[in-house]
Amino acid sequence: MKSILGFIFLKLRNFSDSCIADKKKSLFFTKKSNIHSSFKIGKDNHFDISSDAEFVIGSGVEINQSNYVTVKSNAKLTIGENTYITRATISCLGEIEIGKNCILGEGMKIFDHNHQYTKDPFTVSKTNFNIGKVKLGNNVWTGANVIILKDVTIGDNVILGAGCVIHKDVPSNSIIINQQNHQIKPIQ
Repeated sequence: MKSILGFIFLKLRNFSDSCIADKKKSLFFTKKSNIHSSFKIGKDNHFDISSDAEFVIGSGVEINQSNYVTVKSNAKLTIGENTYITRATISCLGEIEIGKNCILGEGMKIFDHNHQYTKDPFTVSKTNFNIGKVKLGNNVWTGANVIILKDVTIGDNVILGAGCVIHKDVPSNSIIINQQNHQIKPIQ
């Protein structure tokens, strides 16, 4: 009896997880969407998606678990085929284009905008943004905690090392390394 109840519980849990994934997946189906049927979404993702956002998602794309995806009104997010994203933040107010066969690692963040500010008197706007575009080529791999800022184009076949802040264009066939100098001092 115990094994039968365990089996039933497992089946109900799998069904529930499937329904949640389907519900989250449906968030991407707006009037402007073109989404391949093989698109997969994992658990514990958070989505803030406008009903008039545009999505183009290729075959074999997987947004795994614990991602934060924001796509605001009239913004466009494109993800090329066989791209894998996990534990990342994508914040799209204008346009973000991610190429084919990319692996976007843990803690990776992409922002196509920044806050507007004034100088005299100095204030930073909470709701007004300078909006740009971010483009990642094909075969881009981001290490942990990479940050990609607005108006950046990253070429094909690029590795972005852990902890890099990408604020200018990166040419194809490149490896970007975050150089940190550690100064070790004895405790006195």
